Amino acid sequence: MKICIFGADGRTGKEVVKIALDQGHEVVAFVYSKKAKEFLPESVVIKVGDVMDLNDVKSAMIDADSVISVIGHIKDSDPLMQTKGITNITQSMKDLKIERIISLTGTGVRFDGDKPSILDKLANIIIKFIDRERIIDGIKHADVLKESNLNWTILRVLKLSQQNQSNTKYSLTKNGPAENMTSRQKVAKILVDLVNSDDYIKEAPVVSE
Repeated sequence: MKICIFGADGRTGKEVVKIALDQGHEVVAFVYSKKAKEFLPESVVIKVGDVMDLNDVKSAMIDADSVISVIGHIKDSDPLMQTKGITNITQSMKDLKIERIISLTGTGVRFDGDKPSILDKLANIIIKFIDRERIIDGIKHADVLKESNLNWTILRVLKLSQQNQSNTKYSLTKNGPAENMTSRQKVAKILVDLVNSDDYIKEAPVVSE
């Protein structure tokens, strides 16, 4: 399978690239910085561009079978970068007749029936206080996917761990409660597993204990 990975030069994106290659997939890495060529494997096709540019996005996705998005905010980025980026991605997917997309976001993006833990509620109250725009962006990006008619899955996680962890066993639930801390390696494995699967199509599973 040929997978186009958006945000491939980020901390989570690099792990997604590694897992995808380990599973034998062909990878197109959409990156913002040209420096990504210094640390991504030679077997990866690197496309340098801006997710806010529709032409950049579409050109990277030609001949892809599926898409994984781990795009996130960087310094001075547009407050609605995730929403605008996913809008360009979904539009390009429709034009190119690509149907499967997996996108990563936080548990602040709520769905009916969610069962957030006390820690989850507190963490998202704090995020809303210090970075409310990030929550709004996540919600709006989910709305774009829900309205797209594509075979989307939104993976939700409470908190990403900075530490390398070899244990990538995981549990997904439709409504949580969420695992308190999840390694980027585990998230990467889930994202690639989901893109290979028909599970959770048009749903937003939560990484759980």
